Amino acid sequence: MKRFFCLTLLILATALTGCDSGDGQETNTNNNTQGPRPTVAYVTNGVASFWDIAQAGAEQAAADLGVEVLVQMPIDGVQDQKRMLEDLITRQVDGVAVSPIDSDNQLDLLNQVAAATTLITQDSDAADSDRELYIGMSNYDAGWMCGKLIEEATQDVAGEVSIMIFVGRLEQVNAR
Repeated sequence: MKRFFCLTLLILATALTGCDSGDGQETNTNNNTQGPRPTVAYVTNGVASFWDIAQAGAEQAAADLGVEVLVQMPIDGVQDQKRMLEDLITRQVDGVAVSPIDSDNQLDLLNQVAAATTLITQDSDAADSDRELYIGMSNYDAGWMCGKLIEEATQDVAGEVSIMIFVGRLEQVNAR
């Protein structure tokens, strides 16, 4: 899982390489050169141990790539995430990776972010937005794989088996 989040940050940082001043002059990419580091934001869709692992991966990738990462976890749901994204637009960060809580109702906001900076979605997509790309998996297929594993693990169990599967937020695309 940590590799997934490092990949997300790596792709975001790579996307930023095309965001130079466009003046045609060469830029020195030597790591010994002092100067402002690109700042990218990694916005989750909530607070959970899953996202703690993501934060560790994002911070490690930022250190490896020489960028600053702002990891933000909305405690109070979609309104909190909205406030965070609006703040990131104001701060003029160089890129945003977000797991939208309610992409259908956040489309205008996500497009505002995409107009202001490089936007990618991860974990939960916003396919109709102007985002650059989505990094994730098919949760439908993953659910089927999980079901097969449960079936295999419980085939020798006598009697009824009850299973509960939890998702973070029902309004997210990846929870449907």
